[in-house]
Amino acid sequence: MKDIFNFTYECLLYLSKISGFTYKEINIIIWFIILPLSWTLMIDKIKGKNIYCFSCFYAIIIMTVLLISDFSNLSKTLFNKSADMLRSLHVVGANYTVSSVVICLFIPLIFYIILIKKAYFSNRTN
Repeated sequence: MKDIFNFTYECLLYLSKISGFTYKEINIIIWFIILPLSWTLMIDKIKGKNIYCFSCFYAIIIMTVLLISDFSNLSKTLFNKSADMLRSLHVVGANYTVSSVVICLFIPLIFYIILIKKAYFSNRTN
């Protein structure tokens, strides 16, 4: 788990260096915007809604970004709250590293597998 965590951390640091965003901003962009946005695209495909969910999610993101005067501060706050939640899982025997890998990598990966299978490989008989 530590190797997966460290690899992910290094990838995020690299993305922050090439993008100009901070490490915390990259985290928020990926886990709070890009992943859910990609899931809405696949849900739209599954439901045949012609980007209805995607459009709604995208509109919410745009309105939020326009209303937020300090994305850096918002990112710090969201990142710190997320990290606190991951640390709180010590009560069930998971440390920060294990919690991060399971919740931020494994669970989204499972979502992707399910959504990709349903969106692109299910036989619809409608």
